[in-house]
Amino acid sequence: MRSSLEKGRLLGIFTERDFIKITGSGMSLEDIPIEEVMTPHPITLSVKDNQGIFSILSLLQKYEIRHLPVIDEFGEICGLIAPNTIREILQPPDLLKLKIVANVMTTQVMQNSPTASLLEIVQQMATYWKSCAVITETTTSGDVITLGIITESDIVKLRIGELDFSLTPAQKVMSCPLFPIQTRDSLLLANELMKQHKISRLVVTDEVGRLADIITETTILEAINPLEIYATLEIIYQQAQERNTQLTQVNAELQEKIDQLEEEFQSRTVLLEKQLQEAREAARVASLAKQTFLRNINHEFKTSLHAIFGFSQVLGHSSTLSQKDREDVENIRRAAENLLKLLNCLLELSKNEAEGDSDIESCFELDNLAVNQIYPTEPVTLTPQNLADLPSEWLASLHQATFQGDLEQMLALIKEIPDKQLAKDLAFLANNLRYEEILKLTQPRG
Repeated sequence: MRSSLEKGRLLGIFTERDFIKITGSGMSLEDIPIEEVMTPHPITLSVKDNQGIFSILSLLQKYEIRHLPVIDEFGEICGLIAPNTIREILQPPDLLKLKIVANVMTTQVMQNSPTASLLEIVQQMATYWKSCAVITETTTSGDVITLGIITESDIVKLRIGELDFSLTPAQKVMSCPLFPIQTRDSLLLANELMKQHKISRLVVTDEVGRLADIITETTILEAINPLEIYATLEIIYQQAQERNTQLTQVNAELQEKIDQLEEEFQSRTVLLEKQLQEAREAARVASLAKQTFLRNINHEFKTSLHAIFGFSQVLGHSSTLSQKDREDVENIRRAAENLLKLLNCLLELSKNEAEGDSDIESCFELDNLAVNQIYPTEPVTLTPQNLADLPSEWLASLHQATFQGDLEQMLALIKEIPDKQLAKDLAFLANNLRYEEILKLTQPRG
């Protein structure tokens, strides 16, 4: 772009688009004065107006121009505003991120084949006021594939090189490779690509690489004008409302689930408490029944045992009994005494269990050999030969204790045996009341 000045005063502006018109008409640039082809009395912006960026964007869109000269207070030109300068300064990433290429891309794209002449392309650009032409070809399947692009800047450079436009095909001078962008990409990505490659246009393709449209610096700037910003804010507001509605719905569902879980928890707690109470009541009833049963058994057993004690004492003082009968009566008394002790222990154990104490050891105080010893599970078969090495006095003592039914004395004697396996076997016979076998094993030796 160039401006025409007369004594510092701005007279007109000459842009790339004006250059395209001249080139398309076939006129020689050397023979035409600039005042005949420039745009006179262009729209300008004064530095003293102190216009905001959105006002500048409105001016560019209102008059459909891409260049806005800036003049000072004396009417002299001091600068120029163009889409690329605005885009470099104004880069609202949030707004560009929310919009996609499909929302702002140009709907009409000028397409030419790779064999079209450069002159033909320039003439079409001048006729239809296009800033570029996309070079494409159609595949056998009917898809339009992009090959390259020719822009106003390319035309200016080629004209300076005195190239014959009528004989030059597009494929020879087109710019490639392209930097395409897809319709679903954000404007923020498009803006970054333009900055990175220092270009002002991007070809838009679909998912399979077919030409869709183009996007320019101007279309990006149009996306951030006040009306577009208002529309974007409306979109943001709607999205926020939708998110808020979704969040409210999710919170309601969560609260409903929490209430349901709390209700289930309360129901299960009540049910468990009821079951626990029923179990406690059942245990109490069972314990009461057990104690009642034991009290009845205690009465019945003690009545019988006391009768046995009484008759054994009477018989023990009888003068008609032989010595052997007296010993038998004494054995009966001792057996009854042991049975009474066992009954008292059972009652004490029942009482301790009801009070939460089940210390069997302290109640019975039985020898470890009688209670805790692990006995053989297989049938025990012993012969007198197994006891041949034991002293005859010891055998006589065990025989006497067995005959008397004194289990405690029997186990005490068995514990003295050095042979642990033999001791286990004899203890097994004693604890299983197999007294007859022990008596046969310990008969006095003839």
